Amino acid sequence: MSYLYRQSFENAKLTGEIEAYRESRTENIRCKKAIESAISDSFDGFTLNKNGAKKVIADFGYDRTMWVLAASILNKKDDGRFSRENKEWTRSVIPSYLPQKEMREYCVDSHPAVLNGFIDQVKKRYDRLGLVGEKQCVQSDKPQDYERKLLILKPEILNEQFKDPINQYFYAAGGFGCDPEKSGRKVFGQFLADDEKAQFYREDFFGVADYEQLPKWAVERLEQIEAPQMKIRIFQIDHEKDRNKLAFMNYDYTQSHGGIKAENYRQIYGGTVTCDSLESVFALCNSDKTPPGYLGESMSVSNVIEICDGKDKGFYFCDSVGFKPIDFDIDKTNHSDIMKILIVENGKAPYEAEIRNDIHAMQEVVGGSIEPIYFEPQNNALCWCNDEFLLNGSAPNRIVGETLVHGTFYISGNYRNEYGEWDSCSLTDEQIEKYKEQFNHVVVNLPGIGLIAVRETKPEIIEPDEEFEEEHEIEQTM
Repeated sequence: MSYLYRQSFENAKLTGEIEAYRESRTENIRCKKAIESAISDSFDGFTLNKNGAKKVIADFGYDRTMWVLAASILNKKDDGRFSRENKEWTRSVIPSYLPQKEMREYCVDSHPAVLNGFIDQVKKRYDRLGLVGEKQCVQSDKPQDYERKLLILKPEILNEQFKDPINQYFYAAGGFGCDPEKSGRKVFGQFLADDEKAQFYREDFFGVADYEQLPKWAVERLEQIEAPQMKIRIFQIDHEKDRNKLAFMNYDYTQSHGGIKAENYRQIYGGTVTCDSLESVFALCNSDKTPPGYLGESMSVSNVIEICDGKDKGFYFCDSVGFKPIDFDIDKTNHSDIMKILIVENGKAPYEAEIRNDIHAMQEVVGGSIEPIYFEPQNNALCWCNDEFLLNGSAPNRIVGETLVHGTFYISGNYRNEYGEWDSCSLTDEQIEKYKEQFNHVVVNLPGIGLIAVRETKPEIIEPDEEFEEEHEIEQTM
């Protein structure tokens, strides 16, 4: 669908957009004719069939269809056959500063009473999209700071295939446009649903979302975005190599009995955790919600944690009290059975993890017995999920191939071993990036619509409710 130009001809001359203005005007005229034809074909003298509005919207989109309809009322604003509600609606579509004369070319000439019914049908279909607006924003008499806030995009900013409330939520990370006192207008951030980075202008938003009115999926996604994250690895002493009995001993005792030797350690986990300090990592690994794939003892004294990035990057020895920064050669540790996978949890962006190539570690990821889903034609990767995800109450997570998977799952590599048998293996760096993008979407349940998969293509309705819409009976007033 072509671009809808929303400014005046004078503005187009000033900004050098005359060609865009003319192309949009041509499309508006085509849309006008399509509406007239649809009304003629759909009206039998008593009732107006819904299919006319449906076809026009499919051909021209909501934005242009509503623009042409609003322009038609504005050019006949004194006609009493248009309802008061529809007359008020026009100014929510077309700004008052645009000159009426520029719209006359695409003013629909159908009978006003029938046209009024057609407009009602279009509005009804549009309302069913469930788009959010100013009523879902924090009300304030003063301009608001947008930085680190969840904003609501205006529907007209979204392309037709993305007109869905889940695509209106945008988390602002920064930009001069966040500050109402600065002259800059750009706002940088990410879509809440799939973390896709984007930039908009300050005026593209209704305002800051009222968190008390957020749907459940948005609350959960927002918590994930705002939660602190650390990329870590965890190492524990291999008891078979612990000749000096240093497991669970503090730093001073270890140093006086041969020191911290990386070759005595075994990697038990690596991944991204929702923590902001080593102390919170310790608490997490001693809770009943250890990171997916964590297979080892509860974290204790003598363990080593690696912080993989950030200002505190390095290795830390878990002491009786606190943590000691240490030199530690990861290449000397036992990590031969570590497998790189991609973990996909509900509501979270996919993240890389390192787990032991052990059935118990694999079951820890999905929370039970594992079952493969084949989704790659060459079988060089597999999805592993809980084999009872439809029975254990897990929430819908992602679409894998043609399967809607519930609950946490992971992607591993797949290869033929020396015996000619298929076996799990680490993903390559290329596969990790590929599947991060492929599964960078969420599945949400919208009332009256059903389960929606949000991704970088048109949102896919998985389980839509059956659509019912009555035909309009038109009372013609001459």
